[in-house]
Amino acid sequence: MAEKVDIPFLHRKSLLGVSVLYIALHLAWLVWARKPAMERLVIGNLAMLFTSLLAAAAAVWVRKALEADRRLQRSWTWLAIGLSVWTLGDLVRTLLHAMQFAWDVQLVPLEVLYLLGSLPLWIGLAIYPHSQRQTFGRLELLFDMSLTTTAGLTLVWISVLQPMQAWLPAGSRPTALIYPLVDLAGLLLLINLFVLAEVGRLSAAFGWIFLGFGAYAVTDLIYVSLLNTGVYQIGSLVDLGWVLGDFALVIGAAAQLGYLTRPKQTSRLQRALVRFQYYLPLIATLALGLYTVVEWQIVGVANLAGLWVTVVLSLGLIARLGILAGEVQMQQYANLVNSIAEPTFVCDERGRLRLLNPALLAAVGYETPQQLLGKSLQLIVVPEADGETASPLKSGLSGGWLGEARLRRRDGSMFPVSLALRPLLPTGDRRLALAGTAHDLSLEKRRQDELRHAYEQIASDRTELERLNIDLENKVSEKTANLTAAYLQLEQQNLRLRELDKLKSEFVSMVSHELRSPLTIINGGIELSLASGEGMPDRTRENLALVQDEILRLTRFVETILDLSALEAGRLPLYPAPLELQNMVQTMQRQLSRQPDAERIQWQVPSDLPPLLADEQALTSILFHLLDNAFKYAPSGTILLSAAQIPEGRIQVQVKDEGPGIPLDAIPMLFDRFYRSNPKDAQTVYGHGLGLYIVQRLLEAMGGEIRAENRPQGGACFTFWVPEADANPDEEGEGHG
Repeated sequence: MAEKVDIPFLHRKSLLGVSVLYIALHLAWLVWARKPAMERLVIGNLAMLFTSLLAAAAAVWVRKALEADRRLQRSWTWLAIGLSVWTLGDLVRTLLHAMQFAWDVQLVPLEVLYLLGSLPLWIGLAIYPHSQRQTFGRLELLFDMSLTTTAGLTLVWISVLQPMQAWLPAGSRPTALIYPLVDLAGLLLLINLFVLAEVGRLSAAFGWIFLGFGAYAVTDLIYVSLLNTGVYQIGSLVDLGWVLGDFALVIGAAAQLGYLTRPKQTSRLQRALVRFQYYLPLIATLALGLYTVVEWQIVGVANLAGLWVTVVLSLGLIARLGILAGEVQMQQYANLVNSIAEPTFVCDERGRLRLLNPALLAAVGYETPQQLLGKSLQLIVVPEADGETASPLKSGLSGGWLGEARLRRRDGSMFPVSLALRPLLPTGDRRLALAGTAHDLSLEKRRQDELRHAYEQIASDRTELERLNIDLENKVSEKTANLTAAYLQLEQQNLRLRELDKLKSEFVSMVSHELRSPLTIINGGIELSLASGEGMPDRTRENLALVQDEILRLTRFVETILDLSALEAGRLPLYPAPLELQNMVQTMQRQLSRQPDAERIQWQVPSDLPPLLADEQALTSILFHLLDNAFKYAPSGTILLSAAQIPEGRIQVQVKDEGPGIPLDAIPMLFDRFYRSNPKDAQTVYGHGLGLYIVQRLLEAMGGEIRAENRPQGGACFTFWVPEADANPDEEGEGHG
């Protein structure tokens, strides 16, 4: 169907509305209008000229709109030419009557124009495109067309033309028979088109064209009968038939362009139309025979033409039944072959292809069977081994052949198949001798190649794996020997390092012991000098005080070294006992009162804090080191020492400062021996990296623990926990080393 074109008078609502209105007005005028002959002559001619012109214009518009479909465009081109010639005839008739020619004038040119216009109409109907009815062969269609056409022509001859010739009075116009003959010929063409076409795919335009020619034929038969009797006048009800025919063609043109949808056919109606199409030759023959018999009974004389044609058509129907029976059986075999998914073919004894199924066409890349039928089997079948072209064919003809071959595609490429050739049963037909079936082995061959490649790859990988295992064993043996030697070497080095560490500890302990006594004597001498030197200059007194401070710092360092050595050697005795933290804090306040910036320390130790279990000297050392660390790394701001009881039966002590805090990467190593976050020589704060290490070791020896973290508002916070005295009553007075 062509794409719709914007044609105003072909729109559905306007077309149907105008058609119904025009026909209603025309019918009303024909029935109730005044009777003057001239009025009826003029208005009747103009009315028929208008509808004829409308039909011709619609055909021209359809022809113009069907540029995409060349076949439909050619058909409607011929229809437009024919309708235009008919319109010209109506125009000539109107002009002649307007010039007041008498009605009895022999207007032979009008009939000639009508006949000339019918020729392109017949061509347009004959080439009207349609989907051919599905049959096994063309013989059935030829029989149906011949039987239907013969029966129709004979029936028209004996029922219409012969009686009219007999009824024509002397001096009448026999050329008037051209009108019904043209219409009946068009109807016959449409009937044959219906016989040949697939009913379900006929367009809606076909039905309207059939109705239009039917209206023409009936009206022309009435016209001829009235014309020859002298009763017909233009402007009578007979004209309505031509008007209806013209409007039917206009509606058919609209349907061809898609403006009118085809009514949806039910399955029952579809089956009824198919059956009517199948039995149409039989119906036409029965109609001819019935008319012949009825006429024989009424007139009393048999119409020999109708009788003999009926007999011949009956014999043709019998032959048609035989052909249909054979074609039905062949169709069943053909359907069986065509439904097979494997490529299948039939060839003669020379190897020329005679039948093939769609699967074979699809496999070798051809579009139609005609491209292969009659060609040699060697065109598409190639033996697996060279030089065996004729061997499978001979083996197949003698008793059958089964093996592998290759099918050649149209583009020259080939693919492997499993080919089976079987001889057909003897039929006396040398054209059908061998049947073949092929099964595509491309997937199987591809899987075989993949499997073989996988096996080869596995074998190669296994060989490579064995080689790698040998290399790995050799390397493992070599590395094991190297590791054994390295382990022995490290063991020896470790023993030497332990000896050196022991010597270092003994040396440090010896040096510390040797330094303690001189430092004590020097410190005592300086104290005596400062106490008795009343007349000592201020400069000398300041220098002696500075020396005394450094001696005290060195003395504390020596004591720290001695404590560390004693801890590592297990010779530092600890005696945990119940202690009042408030008393210890008061003692430390008095000792630190002389230290610069001592007022920075804030003491928050509750008076009702329960006693804790710890060694007094060790706890004093812990608090001193933590406060000394806060003084060093927080040169300004408040230093807060607080204590509190926690639910786990422990006392929590915290030392907080407002300094820069501890670098995050230094917190995990803060309690390691000799670790300092800034070990460079040039530094503001000088230390040895032993204070926090000793704090942790002393707390662990007393069953406590310590943690360092940064405060959210800035500064560092050291928190340690020691058990309450009541929590470990049995440990009181016990010494730990």
